[in-house]
Amino acid sequence: MKLPILLSTAVAAAFFLGGDRADAGTVNLSYEVAGKAYGDEGWYTSINQTILDRGAPIGQTYRGTSGAFRFTDGVSAIMAFCIDPYSYLKIGEAFHVTENAVVGEDVKKLFSSSFADVVDAVTASAFQVALWEVLAETDTEYDVTDGNHSVANEVVRSQAQIFLDRIEGASASGYRFTIYSNSGQDQISATAVPLPASALLLLGGLGGLAMVRRKRR
Repeated sequence: MKLPILLSTAVAAAFFLGGDRADAGTVNLSYEVAGKAYGDEGWYTSINQTILDRGAPIGQTYRGTSGAFRFTDGVSAIMAFCIDPYSYLKIGEAFHVTENAVVGEDVKKLFSSSFADVVDAVTASAFQVALWEVLAETDTEYDVTDGNHSVANEVVRSQAQIFLDRIEGASASGYRFTIYSNSGQDQISATAVPLPASALLLLGGLGGLAMVRRKRR
């Protein structure tokens, strides 16, 4: 069951579905590699994209880019994806940080099932396209060839569709989310949630039983 969220000027607000969120003040982000688009030229590609114009019924097609932004906060490296493609990134302006952001179920499932496969420019671009599809599409199915949001770059489109097809039946757990927002383009990053100690003990116990069984054979 998909949960469509229309892109609009208030897309960042629509992105949150309620629940506990921790405001962690502000942070200044800079590109991981200074002077490089997206913070690293190996993490984005060009795409031709059609998407609703601020919720208007007539879409517009434009040539742009999609991919993963590579930031640093001066301490840690951060991989992030944009929430609203209509805005422009404002690196020189401080970002408000919302930790443990509560997001839509399909956003959770997209990250849970495919974020680990983001390893290069094509997969990063495709993951961003898939995220926009989840946010923008109102059809009954996710399809980046048609509907409110479509992409012409065949390689990226094909990989994005693979990511989207994994959503149905995927787990909605495994990551916690941080939103970085200012007057420009808002960003979302994800951090894997470590298994609790009890689960690690259980896995260790199961592994031990498997070894005992092999020895008995």
